[in-house]
Amino acid sequence: MSVLSSGQPARGLLPLYLGLTLLSLNGLFAKLIPLDAFSITQMRSVIAIGGFYLFCRAYRVPLRVTNIRHLAGIYGLGLVMGVHWGTFFHAMQISTVAVGILALFSYPMITILLEPIFTRRRLEIRDLASGILVMVGLLIMVWQDLGVGFSGSILQGAAWGVFSALLFSLRNLCQKYFFASVPSGTLMFHQLVAIALLFLPFVNLSATRVLSGYDWLLLVMLGLLGTAAAHTLYTVSLKLLAAKTVSLVGCMQPVVSILLAWIIIQEAPSVAVVIGGAIILLVAVAESVVRH
Repeated sequence: MSVLSSGQPARGLLPLYLGLTLLSLNGLFAKLIPLDAFSITQMRSVIAIGGFYLFCRAYRVPLRVTNIRHLAGIYGLGLVMGVHWGTFFHAMQISTVAVGILALFSYPMITILLEPIFTRRRLEIRDLASGILVMVGLLIMVWQDLGVGFSGSILQGAAWGVFSALLFSLRNLCQKYFFASVPSGTLMFHQLVAIALLFLPFVNLSATRVLSGYDWLLLVMLGLLGTAAAHTLYTVSLKLLAAKTVSLVGCMQPVVSILLAWIIIQEAPSVAVVIGGAIILLVAVAESVVRH
């Protein structure tokens, strides 16, 4: 049985695969751009605003938010998303692309554990069991660093990645339950503006002055391709495909990111990271199937 929405053409897979590929490049940008994670986060947002504005105009997405409380809440979510991006990039910078992105993909499980706070429903035993499996996967990933404490790069990267996943889950849940009436394009545009403004004081200006033309090219590619274009393509694919399709294909992002890092910057994951990460991804895939 096809996982495509009834009556929707298979052409929706093209923007989904393109969006997945562009998002998978973000790990390389984190490693190749010689700036700290929060400087990259602010600058990618400034660049992405232009691209996302064009998307909103092309699809006639309204940009004005007339409700002041909604606007304040959206900018608060922008702050959360900015810290999520920054901590995710920091996780990859201090460890590896594999550790950072696999730790981030604990977010489906974190979302399931947090959602009852918003819905006032009880957790199911299956959800708790899945959460334990994710913890097992994370422990296997960082096993080699447990003997040296928090000074180990893998343990630090995993910790920052899980914290980033927590922020990502909170941002998604708040959008779902408090801002369901606001178009997703409107939300994304104003969150980008919030990051660009609120993170401006944290930009390392002295480091930006010595960036080469190649470094600036990477920043532009991250802002336009890895941010604006990638999120636009995902939005388009959600209109053409079933949610389960998008969720399942999205679970391939860590695999693509790790392969790209392995091929391009010769960053091979350890056996422990592969085994632990495989457990985390299996739980993510299983939850995507069950919940959709």
